[in-house]
Amino acid sequence: MFNAIITTCSEAMSSFMALLFQLASAVGLPYYGMAIILFTIVIKILLYPLTWKQTKSMRRMAELQPKMQELQKKFANDKQKLNQKMMELYSTENVNPYSGCLPILVQIPILYIFYNTLRTFPYGEDASAWFFGYHLPTTYGWDDFAHWPLPVLVGASVYVSSKISMAINKPPEVKTAKGKKLPPPPNPAEKTQKMMLTIMPFFLAYICFSLPSGMSFYFVTMNFVSALQSYYINRKLRRETEQRQAAIAAQEARKRGKTAEPPEEAEAPEQTAEPEKTKTVKLKKTMKLKESKTPSKT
Repeated sequence: MFNAIITTCSEAMSSFMALLFQLASAVGLPYYGMAIILFTIVIKILLYPLTWKQTKSMRRMAELQPKMQELQKKFANDKQKLNQKMMELYSTENVNPYSGCLPILVQIPILYIFYNTLRTFPYGEDASAWFFGYHLPTTYGWDDFAHWPLPVLVGASVYVSSKISMAINKPPEVKTAKGKKLPPPPNPAEKTQKMMLTIMPFFLAYICFSLPSGMSFYFVTMNFVSALQSYYINRKLRRETEQRQAAIAAQEARKRGKTAEPPEEAEAPEQTAEPEKTKTVKLKKTMKLKESKTPSKT
């Protein structure tokens, strides 16, 4: 049953690859390698909503670290109460801690079906199945040193893509009402991310030596498109954060303005007192003029 499902999905993917090959041929690039690149871009576009949720959830989880640490200190001796409070915090802040796994879980069956499609590629005998000197359905292995650059390129693309994602997915700077910058919240997953940054490039490069070369082109394209998506999502999230902080700052400024306004009753005596002073000054001047005009009696 499982093999029948995989076979059916592989045949459907082969037909889809043939359609993408026709599109690439229409623009003067009759290579199945271009069909793989287009296929990867389509997959990343379809998975964009999940990627958006994953990145947004990771950002919110990083911002919630101070509150989570307070709960951990408060309920250090009561694990059940701690889990209950943590779930309440996630529900209040509308955060799903498991949403980061969704894109990976969805890509696993796609990868397996794509791998099976390359193993049974019906267009392997065509000249269009060659791309940059690599035969897409062929597994070259460790003995063919001339084809080492492609797995090495996979490892390099994984490293660069992960480095870019870690750099631009840092939580934004938080400012107080007076404009003072606060230090970013601690991220307990940072050590794990750094470890994965070191291990994953070598791991994927090692695997690509035992996979059809078409899989390597899939990984390189996937990493490149992932870096572009991370950059776009990061800009969008930063814009939302800046708008939220600006709204909070404006609200606090309005509150400070209301408390700083002087009472209206205190201004009334000053306005009425000013004309009385001017009247007395004018009266004194007129009296002096009259005295100077009247002749003195001898």
